[in-house]
Parts: sequence; C-alpha cells; structure tokens
Amino acid sequence: MFDRHQDLKTIRRCKRGEEDAFREILERYRGPIYNLCYRMSRNPEDARDLGQEVFIKVFSLLDRFDEEYAFSSWLFRIATNHCIDHLRRNRLRFLSLDGTVGQDGQEYEFQIPSELPGPDQVLQRKEALEKLEEVIAELPPHYKAITLLRHDQQLSYEEIADVLGLPLGTVKARIHRARNLVQQMLKARAYDI
Repeated sequence: MFDRHQDLKTIRRCKRGEEDAFREILERYRGPIYNLCYRMSRNPEDARDLGQEVFIKVFSLLDRFDEEYAFSSWLFRIATNHCIDHLRRNRLRFLSLDGTVGQDGQEYEFQIPSELPGPDQVLQRKEALEKLEEVIAELPPHYKAITLLRHDQQLSYEEIADVLGLPLGTVKARIHRARNLVQQMLKARAYDI
C-alpha cells in the first residue's frame, strides 16, 4: 500500500532537516492516520488531536527509526499505541453484550428494514455498515486496533504483526477472536448483517 523505498528516501531527507520532506510524510500519511485515530476514538476533535500528537511524536523520534523496517509499520504502531493509551486514559465504557442499553443509558430498539430492490438496498447496506461500525467502536482497544488495521487500513497479517510488535500467530488469533466478538455483539443486538 505504501512505497517503502520512497518512504526511506523521504525519511533520510527528514533526518537531514529538510522541511519539504516533513511535509511529504505528513501529506502521505495524514489521511490514513486521521482515519485510524477517528475510528479508534469515534470523535473528530479527538482524532485531529491524536493525529497531530502522533506526528509530533513520530518526528521527535525519527532518529530512532530503524531503516530495516517499513516506516508505515513503525508509524501505525506509534499511532495505534497512542490511541489505545488515549482510550485507556479516558476509561471508555463498553456495553454489555446482554443488554439493549445505549451509551447514554437509554433503552433502544432496532428495526431491521426489509430487503427491497434499488435505492433501498443501498440504504440497507449503509445502515448495516453503520451498525457494524457501531459494534467495532465498542470493541476493547486491542481488538478494535487490530480490526481497523486489517479491514480499514487493509494491512496484511504480517504488516499488522510489524505495526503492533506481535507474533504473527497472535495477530491471527486476535483477528479471529475480534470477528467472533463482533458476531456475538451483532447477534446479541438482533442485528441481521
């Protein structure tokens, strides 16, 4: 997805203090990092702040970057860990799988629309994606991070292992557990996705 050789050339320029190189890295990765931060925090303001903090941290630690590894993996590892730390600091509450109570404490009921042809099918798909995103947003941070890296950022298992500093088997197991947890949560809410 990202050009490792191009990144390496740009990083070397950054290490020499070339401002254009910093700008290139920021432009290349601003969107994906914001997207990851948003999907982790579910708050646009937090995502902007987290993204900015990630880039400040990355640029301050650039001399520690090991050129044997992909810069994108290193960057996503820092971003993921930063978001997880943010979530832990803010002590996000996770909904019970047994209840139908929203985060605001109000009870809610979901009505699944019937399958209709044409534009209604588009609407159904959008609603299903919203429900899926809602469930993913409520996953514990380590499952949320691994799910977003795999399905949102479309990283391979190997890239995720690099990003998170985990063995490949652990990555596969966590993705499997995260998928099972999502299915359980969807089923518990009677979501038909």
